[in-house]
Amino acid sequence: MSDHIPFELQVDIIKRLPIKLLIQARSVSKAWKSVIDSSDFIADYTVHNHDQPQHLLIRYENLYSVETYVSFVDDDSFPQNKYSPTVPRSVNLLSDSIIIGASHGLVCLFGCYLNPGHSRKATAVIWNPSIRKSVAIALPNLDMRVAHALGFGVCPVTSDPKIVKISGTRSRHKKMKGVTCSSRWQVEVFSLRSGVWRNSYGNLSNNLVNLERPPHSQVTIDGSIYWFGVENTVGSDTQYCFLISFDLLSEEFGEIHLPNELAFRDKMELHLFNYCDSLAVIRQRIMDDMIQVWRKGNGDSKSFTKLFTIKKPYRYRWYMSSLPLGFRMTGELMMRKANKGEDSETLIDYDLFSHHINDLGIESECSSLLVCLYKESLILLDQPDI
Repeated sequence: MSDHIPFELQVDIIKRLPIKLLIQARSVSKAWKSVIDSSDFIADYTVHNHDQPQHLLIRYENLYSVETYVSFVDDDSFPQNKYSPTVPRSVNLLSDSIIIGASHGLVCLFGCYLNPGHSRKATAVIWNPSIRKSVAIALPNLDMRVAHALGFGVCPVTSDPKIVKISGTRSRHKKMKGVTCSSRWQVEVFSLRSGVWRNSYGNLSNNLVNLERPPHSQVTIDGSIYWFGVENTVGSDTQYCFLISFDLLSEEFGEIHLPNELAFRDKMELHLFNYCDSLAVIRQRIMDDMIQVWRKGNGDSKSFTKLFTIKKPYRYRWYMSSLPLGFRMTGELMMRKANKGEDSETLIDYDLFSHHINDLGIESECSSLLVCLYKESLILLDQPDI
């Protein structure tokens, strides 16, 4: 670019470049690299570039029990534009990994690193598949014997990735790290910008008796993380499901009550997803072949509307044989379909209106398929190469 063009104008021009060209532009000059790598540029680019390509990341174990990742570009070319992303060592080393969630181009996975002596170290990995960057974070004080939940999201104001850890305290009065917790739950938040875990004194309800764990029980939309929670009905032992929200900026908790048709059903029937940038709950009824899709109203609305009730594309005697995995931006539902004999499964794309089924050519071991949506971003650009 000509030296006669003011540098401020050059920066304004490169802000409009797609991710791949931006990465290449870092090698044009030291000045450009310094600007593009700066936290201010990354945050500004993240906030103002909402039209980045969307991808579907598929994680599964193939028929040889090898953990495999495939990404589809979720546009008009789907499913032709498929590729295998470079998986960082930090992800490959995770044992029994699951996808916690995705936000602003980042995917968060949870698993364990096996240490010498076969001890296990609970670890989360934040991964940006678009720019091949990742960072591993140790999860302290995670007792797998008590109820707990993890959440992940990027604050839309600060572009700071955060991990939220909610753990049962096992007793109503327990000392942890010198802090007396009178609540039944301990909340800790990790901010990548600060690089440390800290106790959060948010307003999580003491009436909460359980939290549902991933997969399909956590989603991040519009700057908030959502989980399924369980409480007891006042005056009885009947339990009901509701939604817990965590604002990534204020770090305050909130509650959203579900319609009775969802709240008082078996929690195994409920799945939480992003449906066309709205919060959605799928109820897959255990006793028949029906699927209900409910969507939360936009903005501050806490009401849910049932969009439709449809038949599952396949009928099985086993409930887990056909499960929803997530929505494409077009509204089509990604599902796992058990193969004959139920010793393997196939990934399908199901159009809820035309009922057309598209086999995506991915066959895996049973119950290993996971799907998440992510858009390209620059976050983690300042991390070491993988």
